[in-house]
Amino acid sequence: MIELDLCFGLLLLILFGLLSLRNGHVSLAHIRFICQCWLVMITPLEVQDFALCILTVVLLQSFHSFEALLFLLLAYIGQLYMMHSCNLVSFYVCLEAQTLCVVVLCGLLARGASTSFSVEAALKFLLLSAMVSGMALFWFSAMYQRTGSLDMVGQETFWILLVMLFKLGVAPMHMWSVDLYGSIPKSLLLYLSTAPKLSLFTFWASSWHHDFSVGVFILFSMFIGSIGAYGQPALRSLFAYSTINEIGLLLLAVETAGFHTLYQHLGIYIITQLLLWNLTDKRLFALCAVSLAGLPPFAGFFGKAWIFWHAMSVQAFSLLAAALFCTVLSLVYYLRVIRLFWTAPVHTAASFTGAPNQTTLTSACAVALAFAPVMLVKPFVI
Repeated sequence: MIELDLCFGLLLLILFGLLSLRNGHVSLAHIRFICQCWLVMITPLEVQDFALCILTVVLLQSFHSFEALLFLLLAYIGQLYMMHSCNLVSFYVCLEAQTLCVVVLCGLLARGASTSFSVEAALKFLLLSAMVSGMALFWFSAMYQRTGSLDMVGQETFWILLVMLFKLGVAPMHMWSVDLYGSIPKSLLLYLSTAPKLSLFTFWASSWHHDFSVGVFILFSMFIGSIGAYGQPALRSLFAYSTINEIGLLLLAVETAGFHTLYQHLGIYIITQLLLWNLTDKRLFALCAVSLAGLPPFAGFFGKAWIFWHAMSVQAFSLLAAALFCTVLSLVYYLRVIRLFWTAPVHTAASFTGAPNQTTLTSACAVALAFAPVMLVKPFVI
C-alpha cells in the first residue's frame, strides 16, 4: 500500500503542478508546500525514514523550479526504497534512480558561466557511475546464473560494497565528488552532501551485511582528505576533501564502533552541512569550520572523540593512530578557514538577512550544534 500511495501521490503532484503552473492559479511556493505535506504523510514511521523525510522537506526549500522539485521527489522515492531493499534488483534500480536524478539536476540547475563545468562534472559522474554499475550488474547476473537467487543473504557482496563506496565518494574513487563540489549550485551541493549519504548508510545498517574489512578505504579517505585539501584555491574544493575525510571517519565508526556511533556522527555532519551552506555571516561560517575540525566545545569534537574511544576499545590502534594523525593534519586548513573568515573586516562580513524559513533552519541547526555535546558527553562520564 505504501508503494501505491507513493506512485499515485507523485502522479497527482505532477499533474497538479503542470496544470496549475501553466494556468497561473498557484505559485511555486504552494506546489512546494504540497510536496512537503505529501512527503510527511506517506513516509513510514521508522526513525531513519522519518529523518530522510525531514531532511528532504528542508532541502525542498532551496530549489526554485517545478522540475527540480519533481526530480528531488523521485530521488527521495529511490532512496526510501533502497533503504529497505531485500534483493539485488531493487537495490540496483533504486540506486541508479537516485544517480539519474542527480545528473539531471546538475543540468537543470546549471546557470551562467559555470554551466559547462557543471555539465562536464555531471557527465564524468554519469560515465564513471555507469562503468561501476555495469560491472556490478554483470556480477549480479553471474551470481543469479550460479545460484538461481537474487537475495542478498548468502551472496558474495563485494560488488555491492564497491558500488556503495563509489557512491559515497570514498577515496580512491573520489574524483567525481571533487569535480561536482566545485561546479554545481549551492542548493544541489547541499543535497548531494547529505541525503544520499544518509540513505546509503541506512541501507548498510539495516538491509545489508558483509564480511569485508574497509580498513584500506578508511586509510585512503582520511589521508587523501587531509592532504588533498592543502593548496586548494577554491573553498568548495577544500570542503570536498573535508567531506572525503569525514566519510573516512564514518567508515571507521562502521568498522570499530557500530551503527549507533555512525548515526550519531552522521547526524552531526548533516546538521553542520545544513548550517554551512545556508549562511552568509562569515563568522558563523567559521564556527561551522570549528565543529568540522573537531575542536571543543562544539558537537563535532564529541562525535569524533566517541569514534576514537570505540576504536581504542576494540584495539584498532593502527586505524586510531592514522585517524588522529589525519585529524591533526586537517586542523591546519580548518584553522586557515577560521582565520580567514573570523578576522574578516566588518564591512565584508555580511549580516544574515535570509528568508524567515532559512533563518529558522539555521537557528535550529546552530542550537543543535551547540547543545548536542550535553547529550554526547554522557558516555565519557558514566
